[in-house]
Amino acid sequence: MNWLVAALLRWLVSAAVTMAAVRLVTPDNPHNTLGRALGVTFLVALLVTPLTGWLSILILPLLIALVAWFAIYMIAYDLGPLQALGVGLLQTVIGWLVGKVVAVLLYAGPR
Repeated sequence: MNWLVAALLRWLVSAAVTMAAVRLVTPDNPHNTLGRALGVTFLVALLVTPLTGWLSILILPLLIALVAWFAIYMIAYDLGPLQALGVGLLQTVIGWLVGKVVAVLLYAGPR
């Protein structure tokens, strides 16, 4: 049961990171909701992530994953290509920062 709670929490944090990145790029975007962010993160995990695993030694799956990622974000949030790129870059930075904060909190926790 703990694994289910951890998976749901990780999904919720990923959606929050997505919402934060979209809000920074397009502050007044009416499509930036938690439900949409959860749906987008689910679609990316379902359609994009498998293409970037062991298939990443081939260039075609990476190109398909890139096009799918851009399409998902551009359609879901009504973004232009440069805005979608900005969201992706900000997601990377925010996700890295969240990972560092979580690591520090886990390391400094009770022993």
